[in-house]
Amino acid sequence: MTQDERLIPARAGRELDRSLADFATAKPYERYGAAGVETSLRDYLFVILKRKWLILSVALVITSMAAIQQYRQPSIYDGIAQLKIEEKPPNILSSSQIVITQRDPNFWGTQIKMLQNPSLARQVILTLDLPHNPNFLGGRANSGLFNSLKYLFSRTKIAPAPAPAASSGEQTITQDELIDKVNNLTPEEVVRLEPYEDAITANEEVDTVEKTNLVSIRYHHSDPALAQKVANTLVDVFANNNKESLESGTRKSAAQLGSQIGTYDELVKKERDDRIAYAKQYGLPLTPTENNVPIQREQTYNKQLLDAQNEYRKLKADYDEAKASTELLSNPEVQKNESVLKLRDKLSELQAQRAALRQTYTDEWPDIKKLDAQIKPLEQALEAAKRQILVSMESRYKAAEATERSLAQAYSQAHGVTAAQLDHELELAAMTQKLTSDEQYLNTLNQKERELKATGSDKGTNVSVVSYSRLPHEPTGPPRTRNILLALALALLAGIGLAFLLDFLDDTVKSLDDVDRYIHLPTLALIPAARSEKRLREGEAPTAGASTALAMVEDVRSHVAESYRHLRTSLLLSSAGQAPKTILVTSSQPSEGKTTTAINTAFMLAQTGAEVLIIDCDLRRPRLHSNFNISNVRGLTNFLSGELPLDEVIQPFEKLPNLKLLPSGPIPPNPAELLGSEQMRRLLTLLGEKFAHIIVDSPPAVSFTDASILSTFVDGVILVIHSGRSSRAVVRRAKQQLLDVGAHIFGIVLNNVKLDTHGYYYGGYYGRYYYKYGYYYSDYSDDDGKKAQTASG
Repeated sequence: MTQDERLIPARAGRELDRSLADFATAKPYERYGAAGVETSLRDYLFVILKRKWLILSVALVITSMAAIQQYRQPSIYDGIAQLKIEEKPPNILSSSQIVITQRDPNFWGTQIKMLQNPSLARQVILTLDLPHNPNFLGGRANSGLFNSLKYLFSRTKIAPAPAPAASSGEQTITQDELIDKVNNLTPEEVVRLEPYEDAITANEEVDTVEKTNLVSIRYHHSDPALAQKVANTLVDVFANNNKESLESGTRKSAAQLGSQIGTYDELVKKERDDRIAYAKQYGLPLTPTENNVPIQREQTYNKQLLDAQNEYRKLKADYDEAKASTELLSNPEVQKNESVLKLRDKLSELQAQRAALRQTYTDEWPDIKKLDAQIKPLEQALEAAKRQILVSMESRYKAAEATERSLAQAYSQAHGVTAAQLDHELELAAMTQKLTSDEQYLNTLNQKERELKATGSDKGTNVSVVSYSRLPHEPTGPPRTRNILLALALALLAGIGLAFLLDFLDDTVKSLDDVDRYIHLPTLALIPAARSEKRLREGEAPTAGASTALAMVEDVRSHVAESYRHLRTSLLLSSAGQAPKTILVTSSQPSEGKTTTAINTAFMLAQTGAEVLIIDCDLRRPRLHSNFNISNVRGLTNFLSGELPLDEVIQPFEKLPNLKLLPSGPIPPNPAELLGSEQMRRLLTLLGEKFAHIIVDSPPAVSFTDASILSTFVDGVILVIHSGRSSRAVVRRAKQQLLDVGAHIFGIVLNNVKLDTHGYYYGGYYGRYYYKYGYYYSDYSDDDGKKAQTASG
């Protein structure tokens, strides 16, 4: 086991005053089994062995069907003929340059595709009149199931019927007649011939002989005579088609070249006349020249326009700056005017004299008044000069603006003339280019015509028949044994794949290995299923009406009883120092056997002589009273609500005096609030002083928060898992919810395990041993339990 928590004490720091909302909120849990879980070869073998009958059944069915299908197919015979295909070398007269011989890399691929062409198959069909031959599409391919089985178990082989020896050819009509037939086929006849064409192309196999120019044509058919005839006709028709193609190709090429040369002669003459007329119309030279007056004129206007625009912007900026300035004397244009400079100097001199006199005399002094009389005209003259300069700057920038507009208009006119001339030149250049291209193509056509006249039919492919097919005597297929073995291998793979798929889709916990691998909690005990125990008893029928929950009382030597003794031992040793006093029994979901486990665990602990109390805290679906056939009118809810005292709700069990029962009582509307109350916690503390062990049966942990609440009041929790029913994800969620509230989980009880299915050792030999020899466990187990109880305090 990867994590044994048997000797781990209860977690410290449990918060008993947490709200019910905290218990109801589940935290996310880690997905076990993804990373960190190693799968060994033994696990794969276990899956295969577990579903071996499924795998063998799939293999048997598929292999049988494949064998029957293989022997329903007829035997196949091959007709083999050979062709010699050579690529003709180029004629030295076909070019004025040196001839370099180079093989076409696509030559053989093209020839093979031509041999597999449906049109060639159509010619073969018409040559041999195959639509009227019932053996071509018939044969033993449609034989029945019983005939196939008879052929399968028959040891004699059917020899092919004798046929005439192969001749130089199988054609019964001439090449011209064949061409006429093909050309005169109606669409309906073509459709009727399609199945025959598909049959020929599907059964035809074309292979090249390595390091030779030979090609083998192999045709497969169930009739050896037809296989021979079709193979021979294929090579004959292909050779004749090649010969006809060369001759007709030369004639067609000459006619096409003559037609194209005449067309391009007229076209080139017309294009030449149109080009000359267009050049005269617009005064354009037929050959381009470097001196182009309109373009030069446009360039001159462009330069002048740019200069005028720059001058205009400069004068306009100076004027705007002078006009907006409060101190005009700071403007560069004003500072350049000599009259303004003289007036400013003289005015500065008089203002300096006045300032010197003003330090001694008042403004009424005659000399100061005289200077004031001289300064005023100078100031007026300076202001007038400033205004005159501003007017002059305005007139200059307006004149520059008029010049710029005039040059822009002249440039626009020159640009229009240049653009129109450029369009005409481009059109003329296009006409010249097209004329040159057509003249070159015409020269090429004339050259090809001369080459065709000189070489004739030297181009093409040399095709000749090397050998015709013999009549085949031994079948070549189908490979029945290989196909059956392949079907067997694929069937085994499919069966194994199906087995692993079913195992992957099965998300339930079925064995101790599953608990150890996916839940990561120790397994306290393994409780066998009732039907597994029935199989282990050789010939002994189970007691009628026996209850699984009361298995300890009915038969103390049963497999189930011994399993619960093992659970008792695990519980007594689960805590260091002393045995646990309060134990909560829960499960991840309903109907997993938690109530049965709680009852039998209480029985086992009571058999040690200790005082044991079992409490039914499943206030939603109580079952304790029905198993013991007692009344549920008074119970736990009556005490928690304050209706009855504790002594009146605890009931004895007659068969085992030291075992006491506390049923649930009437079902309340608020189970979680009652179980999470302080009264419940005090009740467990009080009962802990009277009883050595208290077993608490609670609702499922995932469905309700009751188990999470009660787990904080007890020493530890037993999590019951129904083998083959409980989902791994649900169990992991229940575990995580309990751990989130600080619960101490003693371990897992794997319930209802099919021992014979999982192959546990003691479920086979070990269990049968005790039943066969009548060995009783009760005395030994009771003594052992008492010793464990005494040792634990």
